[in-house]
Amino acid sequence: MNTSKKDLAELKKKVALGNRIMFHQGLADYHGHVSARIPGTRKFFIKPVLAPLGDISGKDIILVDIDEYMKVCEQNYARAGNQRAVTKLKNPPRETMIHAAIYAARPDVNSVVHTHQTLATAFSVAGTPILPIYNQAAVFAPETPIFPSPRLIYTIQDGKEICQTLGDRMAMLLKGHGIVVVGDSLEYATVHAIYLERTAYMQFVASCVGKPTIMPQKEIDYMKENMMYRSYDAFAYFKSLLPKGGRR
Repeated sequence: MNTSKKDLAELKKKVALGNRIMFHQGLADYHGHVSARIPGTRKFFIKPVLAPLGDISGKDIILVDIDEYMKVCEQNYARAGNQRAVTKLKNPPRETMIHAAIYAARPDVNSVVHTHQTLATAFSVAGTPILPIYNQAAVFAPETPIFPSPRLIYTIQDGKEICQTLGDRMAMLLKGHGIVVVGDSLEYATVHAIYLERTAYMQFVASCVGKPTIMPQKEIDYMKENMMYRSYDAFAYFKSLLPKGGRR
């Protein structure tokens, strides 16, 4: 699929926007990242390592080729004597492997969000899955799987293991580490990373006063379909909350 330069520039701006939204929602700092696949390719856009998310622009966003990235990771792993050394690439975040591995394993995924957001991460530490207990949580059904290790994800084997945990789900918790949310669009993945944190809060409060109840399957199915298009409206809403002005 050929994507025009204009469309690529717009996608880079959208990736920057998704990162700014996550920052201003209090869910990511320099440790978080939102990425987007170039449609129909094995390439994606992501922020540079340690880039300040609150004011990031499309001009800051970098391109990662999945096959080249995997090759470099494998070479560096071998040079380190098969020890888990951080992949020595100049620009991408250390855990770019999360994104590369998921895109390689899931052709249906066009955006990946990884953050260390507080409440959802606390659920991972407790070994408690997040449940579809309200409308915007339907996409997390039947529950969020939990990757059992807090280690950083930067080897090819790490990537394979998180993909096994994620399976065909739209979100997972990384024990003592953070979360991953995926979607067929950047809008979908971004807003559901926000809703994942809200669901964790709601589930915690519900647990304090009673027992959280999972939505009926009929309602889960309806809301899953509903959020396929409503996520764009939600994204526009969260965009409207950003500080005015600044870089784009």
